[in-house]
Amino acid sequence: MDTMTRPSKPAPVTSHPDWCTPERCGYLVPPVMAHMARRHRGHMLRVGEKRASGLVVTYLISAEAPGAPLVCVHASCRAGNAWAELSLSEAAELLEQLRGLLAQAGGQGAGDE
Repeated sequence: MDTMTRPSKPAPVTSHPDWCTPERCGYLVPPVMAHMARRHRGHMLRVGEKRASGLVVTYLISAEAPGAPLVCVHASCRAGNAWAELSLSEAAELLEQLRGLLAQAGGQGAGDE
């Protein structure tokens, strides 16, 4: 009796951009939320303390071509959690708005890069 075998399909090889963090990449782990596509994810940058006034986490994500890279921003506080995926131009606009607020408040480092 002949046995049937299924042809084995090799697993696709994912090449990660230099900025991607392979241990948390969307191609290796499930997306954070069900509606999020699998995308390359960069290093997480955190500002604030979770137990104090709040925490903001940002990281770079990118869909495969032709998608453009996005900046992901998660914010959490006692009132709840929110997140947004910003295009690079939206992230630049947010950066300019934050710099303007720092300048208005007389904050240290308003001109620092």
